[in-house]
Parts: sequence; structure tokens; C-alpha cells
Amino acid sequence: MGGTESIEQKEEEEDEEPVEEESGLNPEDVAKMTYSEFNAAVGSACQENDIKKFRDLWDFISAVRTENHPTFDDSLMAENCIKHLRHAFRHSVTAWRELGVRVSRTFFHNQQAREKLVQLDFVGSMMLLTMPKEGAEDLEEDLEDDLHAEGHHEGATEEFRFQLLAAETILEMADYPEFMPSLCSTSVLNFLCIALNQVPESVEIVTHTFVKISAEPQNLPIFLSGSVGDILESFFKSTNYLRPSDASSFERMQQWARDISAMAHCAHTMGTMIKYDHACQVDLRTIGAIFSSMSGNLRLVSELARLFYWICRKSPDLFETLMESAPGVGGVEGLDTLLFSLVATWKQSVDLHHRIKAATSSGSGSGLEDFLVDDLDKTVIIEYGSEEYDHKVEYAEMRLCYMNCLLWVLLPQWSLRWRLRDFGLKDLYLAVELREPVLLQVILGTIRHLLDQEQAQECHELIVFFGEQLLGFLDLAILGKFPDSLMRLLLDGVSILSFNREMQTLLASFNIWGKLNRLVRRYRERNSARDHRKIELAVLRVMSQVAVHPSHRLGWIAKETDPDEVYPPRQEFEEQLEGWIKRKDEHCKTIASLLLNIFQEQKFQKHPNQVETTLHSILDWWQVNSSTGYDEEREDLSATERAKVSVADRLKVCLMRAQEKRALTSMETMHQCAPYECVIVLSLFSRLALEPKFKRLFYANALEPLLGCVCTGFWAEAREAAATLANLMWVPDLDYERLVCWLKFDGSRCITVDAANVLLPIKAGDPKPVDIGQGMYSSMWGVEFGTGSCLTLHPDGLKTYNVPGVLTTASPQDTFRQTSQSPYHWLDEPPDPRHFTITCWFFWPLNQFDTPENARRQCVLLQSSPPERLMQLYVDFETEPEGVWTLVDHTRTKRPIKTPQLHPGWHLLALVSSTSRSPSQPIDGTKLFLDDWCKVLKNVWILNDFYMVGNDSAAGGRKPFGLMADFRIYARSLPDDQVKGMVLATNTEQHPDKIARCLATMDAATVLAQRLDVPDTAAECLRALGSLATLSSQRAKIFNVCGRKLMQLMDSPLPMVQRQAKRLINNLA
Repeated sequence: MGGTESIEQKEEEEDEEPVEEESGLNPEDVAKMTYSEFNAAVGSACQENDIKKFRDLWDFISAVRTENHPTFDDSLMAENCIKHLRHAFRHSVTAWRELGVRVSRTFFHNQQAREKLVQLDFVGSMMLLTMPKEGAEDLEEDLEDDLHAEGHHEGATEEFRFQLLAAETILEMADYPEFMPSLCSTSVLNFLCIALNQVPESVEIVTHTFVKISAEPQNLPIFLSGSVGDILESFFKSTNYLRPSDASSFERMQQWARDISAMAHCAHTMGTMIKYDHACQVDLRTIGAIFSSMSGNLRLVSELARLFYWICRKSPDLFETLMESAPGVGGVEGLDTLLFSLVATWKQSVDLHHRIKAATSSGSGSGLEDFLVDDLDKTVIIEYGSEEYDHKVEYAEMRLCYMNCLLWVLLPQWSLRWRLRDFGLKDLYLAVELREPVLLQVILGTIRHLLDQEQAQECHELIVFFGEQLLGFLDLAILGKFPDSLMRLLLDGVSILSFNREMQTLLASFNIWGKLNRLVRRYRERNSARDHRKIELAVLRVMSQVAVHPSHRLGWIAKETDPDEVYPPRQEFEEQLEGWIKRKDEHCKTIASLLLNIFQEQKFQKHPNQVETTLHSILDWWQVNSSTGYDEEREDLSATERAKVSVADRLKVCLMRAQEKRALTSMETMHQCAPYECVIVLSLFSRLALEPKFKRLFYANALEPLLGCVCTGFWAEAREAAATLANLMWVPDLDYERLVCWLKFDGSRCITVDAANVLLPIKAGDPKPVDIGQGMYSSMWGVEFGTGSCLTLHPDGLKTYNVPGVLTTASPQDTFRQTSQSPYHWLDEPPDPRHFTITCWFFWPLNQFDTPENARRQCVLLQSSPPERLMQLYVDFETEPEGVWTLVDHTRTKRPIKTPQLHPGWHLLALVSSTSRSPSQPIDGTKLFLDDWCKVLKNVWILNDFYMVGNDSAAGGRKPFGLMADFRIYARSLPDDQVKGMVLATNTEQHPDKIARCLATMDAATVLAQRLDVPDTAAECLRALGSLATLSSQRAKIFNVCGRKLMQLMDSPLPMVQRQAKRLINNLA
């Protein structure tokens, strides 16, 4: 700041402005000077303190500089001309300083000059021009002399002129990065704020400067420290945007034009601050009022659309933001006015877009007469194809882009969606037709943002629309018609899209694997010198999510064609993954390794003890990298502190987020967590959780982490965690029994509830609940099948060696018909068709005389599927009044069995079918147990085909079995001691639902009920809740925590969500 000190010293000596005399210079002589001669002449003028000569030299050489640009200026800089400029802009006399500033501005194009000016503190010297003259503030208040008053006015005018000059200079300097640190100084920002408030002529210049400074995000924090945001908000709020009524006043119209332009700049800067998460207060009512006024100023509306877009996109409570923006009386009426205005503005944008396209096609301005005028001065005509026209078209595209993106942001709000529809909102696809990279970036950023929002995931059609648009952009990228600079943003959007199961199906139908491989090849060809790793990682993320879709990963799920078909093509994809494992990028290696673990299922066909170490290491890795602990990662908690966080603690976080309307996004968690990798891990867990041999391992180690993930994990990860929990309750036993059907009959209306969570039984007639006090286990267990009542287990009959896979997964767009296409494929050998066990508690006597006409008949327990409909196991009262237990074997031979006389009360029936190959029951034949009595029937087997329980449909339902409870079918031959243990059981403690009971103690019902908003997660949570509802103790609780939501989901347009909701209602009722 030495220059400043010298100026202050000289000002004490020189108080008067110099009187200019003729310089005596000839313009032609100056024009003929070499740069050395010119530089010497300038130095002479400085030495002589001759301001007239100094000014004339620069005026006369101007044409030469222009003609020889930039060579002449470069030569002057080489001659150290900058020292003469320093003499001028550091001079004690304001006329010299003003001239020095003006000449220095002409050298801004020269980098060396810019660097020298920064070193010489050009900005500080220029700021002295803007300061009031010494003593001006000491004028006597009682001085009323007209001459003095007139002089004071002239001094103020000069001060404003210098401020305007400084503002213009700063605006020009803002184009160059060398000056930016100086412009971000407190003194400059304070000056700009003062000028904005006190110099009306400078408002457009100052606000434009703020736009340029804010273009670099790293400059934005200084706006906060300097209160620039508050100054801009105050100006934005106080400026009158309405056209003056007295249009004949030129000065008023000119100032109004400056104010409107400044408002547009102001809106741009505030929008940028909000975009980069820097707090900035905005008067929302002003925005709403301008939109409702239907302003015809295209640039102002375009900038307002951008500002309002960022406000709404960043808003934690969008509905509240819109209510605050409501013009007029506010409230709901004001909200409707605002939404109507937004839709009307959109319609204007659409109409103009179509007209501009038509004009471009025709090559004339026909149809654009109202567009080809200046927005501020309607008398000024704009020529079609001119620079002004192109500039205005840019604002038209900007308005279209931001209005479209703004309306996309509003659509996920159900309370806004129907209002916008009623106001005629349509054509929300037009923005994707734009090809300007800056606008494409906004469009792709909006799509990526919305795809990552849980609320947007509820809008099925919107997500499908975004998916189709992204695929269209991918096709353009493959053809080289898409900016490579936006490739990562595009692939990020596709990556987030691929979390959604329906979108995984859509991507597969478009052969995303092939498209992405072609894209990577073309990208490498076009950008051979660039690092491709981030592009390849994004591609692998998309492929990984598509590959772990249940029906892509496992060919037997939801396939109507080839049950062995998987996607991507397994062999080629595995070879590709092997290559990725060899890469240096750790993310690629991890994803590829996890996918290979999932695909190579033979690794898990071993005994659990042999893979336990591997599974524990994967489980530990997942817990460290899961989005479940995102908050703990941000707070940098230690591993010990994180281990103390319970499910109850996470449930509190979940409820708090819901109250704050805040949900985790994948982009948010990427910095601390690994959402893509964790979804893959949980997909592996959900597959292994179906296998009886792995259930105990998950039961002992994973229930709490999985519930925690459902609580606070990113939605796609929460979906897979819920799927794993649901799969653990599928065939739910912990001891390899393979329980494939369990009809508890534990409630008066819970007749069609399969507690094995495998079947969807169908009731016929009206089975009666057990009388109070007569039920099993000292409770209400039991149902009595009378005439015309029965229970169908499966439309095609249950076969324990072909267990239905209908309830092994729940993707929103699937139906039960699709998921039941193929039976479940076991990791190990499938069950032997002759290895099964049937157990049932029944009440004796069977009450075979429920009606007089049925006095002599059979009481049928089991019947095979159509068309044969064999009575497989029944009690025959026709030949023996006391009843004879009879089974029909695989040769259709009736085999009556002499059994001990039964006392009135509850008894256990068990039928164990086996062969010598069974390790637990090595006999060839069937064992029939009645309590602890047993009969062995060698080489006798009944058909492994169980269609109906409790009656015989072939006889029109006139052979009901009677009162029964706790009916089970195992795909395994149970050992004798286990059967006898059932006989001795007096309560339900040893029942094979320990997993569900353990989850109940962890408040799983409340946890699962919190994630019913996103359809993907809702489908799996409903499946898990439906399985949990097989516990009678959980039914009231489940209905209490999600009953109302459940009623809504029963009307969901998504088939599987609707079906799982109805299954849950069935299990509750």
C-alpha cells in the first residue's frame, strides 16, 4: 500500500486541480511514433506533470493500438509502460487518477499488465477516487448560501461519477482471474454495496459484477462475511418491477430499465448462492408476485425461474416454501394463484419454444413478431438472426429449461400434483430437447437429484419418464452427439436410476450392458488422453445394480420364458468382472469381487462352517460401510461408540428424519459410505437367508444390523435389508427342517395364514373358530372344518420337492403369477420327493355327525390336486363306527390302519415319509404317529401332492375333517425324537418361529412400518410385515403403526405393493 501513502503525502502539498493548457501534440506525429518513442513521450508527460499531454498521447495513439492489437500493447509492457500508468492512477490529483484508471482499463486484455496492476494495488488506488473529498463532511449545517449549496451538489455529482467509473472498472476486471482476489476484498465489496444503495445509475453494473464474482463457487463465502446476500435481498425486495405509468418520462424509464436488469442479475447471484448451499434470504412473496403479474420481460422471468428452481430444489419443506411464496392474500388461494401462474408461464415457454423451432425451420421470423422487440422498450425492433435475437433465444431456452425443471421438482408433492394437473400442466418433456451444455447440465442435475429423492420414487410414471430420457441421452452419447464433459453426470443419473427394481428391468430390456460397453469404447476413442476410471466405475455401478435384480440374478424368479435366463449374459459378464478385479481402483475391485461371490453360488453349497469365516468378514465389511451408520460417520464416532447404537436409537433417528422431512440420498452417503457395494452385499444375504442352513448364522449375528439398516439406511439398502429379513422368515425354522407349510389356526379369522410364509392358502366356506377354552396351547388355536368348508394350499398342489418361490421376493411391478412361474431352487440338492413330514393337532372325537345326512362318511384331512383329487389321509366312519385311519398310497391303494382308541381331547397326528437315504429317518416307507404311538408302513408312500386340507372337494365338501390346529408340512423326514417332543410340548416356546419372535422383541413392526413410502422398499417391508403378522402378538401392533398407510397401499397402482398389502391385511385379520 506504498502507493496509497505517497498519494496521501502529496495531497497535503497539492490542493488544487492543474489548469490544462494546449499540449502542442500533432495527432499524425503521435500516430507515427514507435512504441519506444511513445513510451518516452508518456514518461515525459508524467515527469512534466502535464495531464493534457498525457491524455492527448493516449487519445492519438488509440487507433494505432487497435490496428496493431495486441502487439503494440505487448511492446509497451516490455518497455515498462506500466510505471507511467502507476504515476497517473496513484496521483494526488483526482483528474490524474481518473485518467490513469481509464487508460489502465485498456490494458486489461494483457496478462502481464494485469499481474503488474495487481502488484501495484491498482484496486486500492482506484478506491480512493470513490471517497469523499477531504473536508466535505465538515460543511457547516447552517450554511445557506446558494453558491455553497450549488458547489456541494456539484461535488456530490462528481463523487457519483467516480463511483460509477469504479463500478464499471470493477465489472470489467471481474472477467479476469488475476483480479479476483482483489475484488473479493472487504473494501471492494463494501463499495459495491454502497454503490448499489446510493448510486441508482450503477445498480445494473454492480449487480452484474456480483454475477461474475459468484461464477466461481469458492468466492461465495466472502459474500456471507460481507453481508452481500442481505444487501441483494433488500434491493430485490424494494425494487419496483412494474413499468412506470408515465412512460413519457425518459429518465424514469431509463432507471426502470436499469432496475429490471439489476433485479435479473440479483436473482442470478442469489440463485447461485443457494445452489452452492450458502444461506441467502430471499423475499419469496416478491417472486410469487412477479410470476403472477405475468411479466413480459423474458430475461427477468428466466432468472427468476432459475432462482425459484434452486430455492425449491434446496427447500427442506417444499409445500411451506410455496405457501410463503403465495402472492396476494396468501394461504391456499394464494398458492393456487402461484401454481396457476407457474403453469401459465410454462405454457408461454412451450408456445414460444414451438414458434422458435418453426421459425428456425423456415429460416424467417414469421410468427415471432411479438418476440422480435426489446422487452424493456417495445418500440425497438430486433432483427431476426441478429446477435440480439440469438441472445434473446438463449433466455427463452433458459426459461424453458428452468421452468421445466422447477415443475419436475414440484411433481413429487402429491398435494401439488393434482393442482398442477387441474391447471392444465403438460408437455414436461420439452427441456430434454435442448442441447446447450449449460442447460443440459441443469436438466441432468435435476433428474439425478429427483431420482435420489425418496418422495420422487413414489411417482412411478415420473421415474419411468426419467429412465426413458436418460436412455435417450445414452444413445446420443454412443453416437458422439452428447457432450463428453457431461458424461459423468449422465452416468451418475443412470446409476441412481438403477437402484430402482423396475428401472433395472427397463434397463435390461434396453440391453444396458451392451450399450454401456459400446459407450466406454467410444468414449476411450474420443478421449484417449483422459483418465477413464471414473466413467468405468459409473458404468460398473449401473451393471452391478441391474445384475442383482432378483429375476436377473436368479433365472427361476419371475420368468415367463426361460427359467435359466440371467442378465447380463453370465459368462461374458463374469469374464469382464475378472478383468475389473485386476484394476487398481478399489471401488471397481470391490464391486466386481462381490458380484462374482453372488454369481458363483457353488461356493455356498458347502457346510455353513466352511463358509462362516467368509460370511462374517462380508458382514463386518457391510456394517462398516453401510449407510446405516452415516450419521455416526459424519460425527466421527469410534467403533466402540458405534457398537453401542441400538435399534431403538436408530428408530429415533428415523422418526426425527421423517419429522424433518429429510431422507438420505445416495449422493449424500457416497463420501462416507458405499451404497452400491452394500446393496450387492445385502442381495447376497437375501439369497442366503432363504436357505435353512444359513438361517442360524443370520439369526445369531445379523438381525439387529439388518433392522438398523431398515431404520436409517439409504432406501435401496433398506429395501434389501427388509428383503433379507423377509427371507429369513420364509421356511423359518433354525434346524434344517425345511418347514414349507404351517397353518397355526391361532385366531378366529386367521385361517388362511401360512406361518411358513411360503403359501397363500385359499379358504372356501366358513370354518368355525374353536370355542373359548377348548383351543390348543391354552389359547384360541384351532378351527373346525364343517360341511362346505376347506382350505386350498396351492392351486397346483403343494409338492415339497418343488416349493413355490412366490414369496421369496417382492418387486413392485411383479405379480404373484410371475413370481410363481418356477419353484424355488435350493442351493443344495432339492428335497427328495419321498422325504416329507406332516403333523397336525386334532380334537377327538371328530364330530362326524355335524348333519344327519352325513352320519356315515369319511373325515378327510388331506386331498391331492385335480384332476385326480385323491383322499390321501382320512378317518373312515363308514366301515367302523369308531373310525379307521386310512391313507391312500402312491399306487392308489387304500390302507386302513388299526390304531389305539383315542380319548376325547387334543391329539397329535404325524406322518413321516422317508427312504433309506434319509439320515434322520433311514426307512423305506411311512411312519404314522398318533401321539406317542407309531405304525411303520414299509414300502408304502403317499403322493407328495397336497392340494386341500380339511375336506374333500370331490364330494362337494361333505367330508369335513373337524377341529384341528397347528398343521405343518416339512420337506424333510423328521426324526422320532422330534415328533415325540411335539407331543410333550405344552406351549409355543419350541415352535419354529424363533426368528419372528426375536424380531418382535426388537420392535421390528415399528421399524418396518417407517419405510412404506418408496414403492421398492414398501414392497419388501410389506412382505416382511406380512410374515411378522403370523405372530398373533404382533397383529394389533402392526395395524396400529401402519394401518392407515396399509389401506392406501391396497389401492396402489403397482401390482406387488397392492398384493403384499392385501396379504398383510389377510394375515392381520
